[in-house]
Amino acid sequence: MGKYDHELLIGSATVRVRLATDSDGKAMYSVTEDIPQYQATLAYEQTNWIDGMGQYLMADPSAYFEGQSIDTTQDGRVILGPLITEVKESDATNLDSAPVCFYWSPTISKWLCATTGKVYLYGTAWTAATTTVGSCTQFAEFDGYIYAACGSGTAYKYSSDGTTWTNSTLTDGSAEKFFTSPNAAGTQNVLWKSIGNELKSNTSGINGGVAWSSAAYIGDNTSDITNIFLINDNLMLGKWDNLYNYDADGGVHTLMNDLRTAVSTNNFKYVATWQSAVYFSKGNGLGEITAYNTFSPISPFGDKDDVGKVGSCVGISADENYLYVAMDEGTNTHIYKGRETNTANGLVWQWCPWVYLAGSACAVIGFCQHTGTDRRLWFGYGTNTAYVPITDNPTSDSAARFASSGWLRMSYTYGSSQYWDKLFTRSLIDTKGCSTGQTVTGKYRKDTDTTATNATAAITANGVQEVDFYSNVPCKKIQFEVYLATSDSTKTPEVLMFKATGVEKPETTRIHECVYTIGSNPSNKTETLRSAFRVARTSRALIRFADLRYGDELGTSYTYVILQPGFPKEVEIIQEKGRTPELGIQVRWQEIPGSIIDDWGYYYSATEDIFQDIYDETNSALKFTAV
Repeated sequence: MGKYDHELLIGSATVRVRLATDSDGKAMYSVTEDIPQYQATLAYEQTNWIDGMGQYLMADPSAYFEGQSIDTTQDGRVILGPLITEVKESDATNLDSAPVCFYWSPTISKWLCATTGKVYLYGTAWTAATTTVGSCTQFAEFDGYIYAACGSGTAYKYSSDGTTWTNSTLTDGSAEKFFTSPNAAGTQNVLWKSIGNELKSNTSGINGGVAWSSAAYIGDNTSDITNIFLINDNLMLGKWDNLYNYDADGGVHTLMNDLRTAVSTNNFKYVATWQSAVYFSKGNGLGEITAYNTFSPISPFGDKDDVGKVGSCVGISADENYLYVAMDEGTNTHIYKGRETNTANGLVWQWCPWVYLAGSACAVIGFCQHTGTDRRLWFGYGTNTAYVPITDNPTSDSAARFASSGWLRMSYTYGSSQYWDKLFTRSLIDTKGCSTGQTVTGKYRKDTDTTATNATAAITANGVQEVDFYSNVPCKKIQFEVYLATSDSTKTPEVLMFKATGVEKPETTRIHECVYTIGSNPSNKTETLRSAFRVARTSRALIRFADLRYGDELGTSYTYVILQPGFPKEVEIIQEKGRTPELGIQVRWQEIPGSIIDDWGYYYSATEDIFQDIYDETNSALKFTAV
C-alpha cells in the first residue's frame, strides 16, 4: 500500500490524504447508497373513466388522455360508442347537396333538413318538399308557420305543412337569420330577422301582413349578425367581431369587445342552449354564457391539460343531459359528448369522444326526440345525413347499436420519477360482455412513440384476465390503451378495470464517508486540509476523487464528487486503551452519477443542457480559463 489512500483534485489543487484507523486497526471509511422512496412493485390502475378525456399525466384517476368511438359516460366502465346509421332519400340516393341545418317543427311534428338546394322532410327516409327551397340558412316557427331564411337578396319562404312553400312578397322580404321571442318590451311575441348588421321584427311575417319594423343597426356593417338568441330573457346578437344586447329601449350594448382582435366568421355561427346557459362557437374553440355578461371559454381539448389536439367547431346541439360538439380536427372529425358536473375535484367538464366521423366533413348536427323513446343525434357530411341513437343505458336498451370498434388511451405515467427506468411486464383487465365476436386488446405507447403497440392478444373471456405482455416494455414514461371491437352491433365488450404491473429502478446516490488523519507534513496539516475541504464545500466545480488503494488515478480513473453540506468536521479518533485520541477530519463525498460535466469543471442538471452552448461561449468571450 502506498503512502496515501485517497487523492482529490479540488479546483486546481491536488490533495492527498490518508484514512484514519479505529481502535481495531480498521480504516474509518465506508460506502453507502442512499435509496429514494420508490415503488417496489410498479402499478398503473384505473377503474373509472367518467371524468372524460384531456388529461396528459395521471392525476385524476377517473380521467384519461383521448379516445375514439367510445362511451365513458357510464360510471365505472368503458363501452363502444354508438353505431352510425346513414339516412338517404326515399329512392336510396344521397341528398341533392350538402346539408345546412336541421329543424324539428312542432306545428307539423316533422324533422326537417335543409340542403343548399332543397328542403326535405323525414319519415323513414328523406322526401323532398314539393316546392323547391334553395339557399336555406335557418328555420324558425311563428304563429303556425315555418319560416325559411334564404339569405341576402332572396325572398324568405314560409309554409304551414313543410311541403308547399310561399315566397314572401313583403317589402324587405329577405332574411339571413330568424328568431322568435318576445319583443324588446316583453309585451308580445314577434318574429325577428337579420340581414347583414340590420335587425328587424314583425308580428306576422306572411304575405298581406304588416310590414317589417325599421332596422336597428347592430354594430357597423363590416361584419354580419351570425346568430340571434336569448340569455336570461335578454335578446343577444352574435357577430363576427362582438356580442351585442338589444334592450327594451332600443339600446345596443357591446359585451365581448375582445372579439375585435379575434374576428372570425365562426364566432356565434353555431349556438345551443343547455341547462339555462348558452354555448357557442368562438374561433377555433367554444364559449359559454351563463349570465347577461358572464362568459368563459370551454373546450374538449383544453379543460384539463394540453394533449396536443386542436380543432374547429362545426356544430353544437344539446339534449336534456348532454352538450354535443362536433370538432373538425384537420383530417378527422369527432363528435364529443360533454357535461359540466360536480366531482371530488370540483366543478369540471367531462368530455367523451363519442362519435368518430373520420374524414367526413361534417357541417351541422342536431338533436331530435322523434318519440318518447326514440332520441337521435343527427349530423350531415358531404351530401349525406346520418344519426346515432341516444340511450341512457346502452347495454340495457334493446334499441342501442354499437360501433364496430373504438379505443381509449389512458394518461401517461412516470412512475415515481420521470428520470427512472421502468419495466412493465403484464396486465390485469376486468372485462364483461366478451366473446369470440366481442374482444378487448391491451396496447401501449411509450416514451416518444406515436403509434400504439399490441401488448396482449385479444381477450375473449370475462372476469379478471391476467395476461403477460408479448415482451417486457422498458420505458421512462408510458400510457396504456384498450381497444374494443365487436362483430355484432347489438353487443359491446366492456372494460371495468385495467391494471399494468412492473418494476422501476430508482437512481441511488453513493456516499463515501471518510475520516482522514492530520499529520505534521505541510500537505496534511490541520489548517491545510481544513482550508482545502472548506473550498470543496463552497465550490461549484466538481471534485475528482481517486481511491489509490484500488489503482485509481486522477488523470484516468476517478469519480466526480461533491462535499455534502455540514462537512468537513474536526473529530477525535479514539485509539486503544492508553493512547491519546488523535485528531481527524470527517467528510462525506457524494458521487455525481450521470451529471453533465462541462469543459470548465462545473456540474449542472440535465434541464440546464440547452443552455450549455451559451454558457461555454460566454466563458470564452470573458476569457475565463478552463480548470
